[in-house]
Amino acid sequence: MSAEATCAICGRTILAGEHEHGFAEGGTQRPVCELCVVRAEKLGWRPAGEPEPEVPEQGHEGRRRLAGLLGRRNRRPGDPAVLQPSEAPAPPPRRRSAPLPDRDAPSPFERAVARFNSSEAGRTVSGLTRSLGKPFASVGAAAGAPDEVRITVAWELSWYQWGIDIGDELRPVFELDKGREIDQLDAAARQWNATVGEDGRLGLAGDPASKR
Repeated sequence: MSAEATCAICGRTILAGEHEHGFAEGGTQRPVCELCVVRAEKLGWRPAGEPEPEVPEQGHEGRRRLAGLLGRRNRRPGDPAVLQPSEAPAPPPRRRSAPLPDRDAPSPFERAVARFNSSEAGRTVSGLTRSLGKPFASVGAAAGAPDEVRITVAWELSWYQWGIDIGDELRPVFELDKGREIDQLDAAARQWNATVGEDGRLGLAGDPASKR
């Protein structure tokens, strides 16, 4: 990797020892840093060397509609009506009883940390920890968003923040902000109540798993 390589997404100089990801966009090869891999995928960029996806000629929905049209066309006057799958009435919804609270269920912060460690952002922190050493870390509620948890990871010359929507399990971990000076962070973000292990995994302070 060239020492002068810059990320095509955020424009940041890719650090020595940091893994550079190659992507193709419009026939052009573009370098992407570890922090921006997810953003490159959302933009529709393909990893370098991956072939163009094939577009199917006719999907399952098109075949189902065609079968319905042929069925109505071949029906003779007087024949009993036969409902196609798309025409059948939906069954009434079942009532569900409210679930009982689980006292052993993980807290929102624990759920957020688990999702972070299994995300692309978690793998990025793991890689940067091997290159830059163990960082400071904090886990707290995002201002103005009761269902979001904010995770801050900071080294001496750079810091990053990510958000986790605990109300939507399908929403991926997303980047909130980044900078170079720790003094740029607000006081709540500098409450270092989390740790990053030698393997780069985030853990809450006092959690035995965070000391591994």
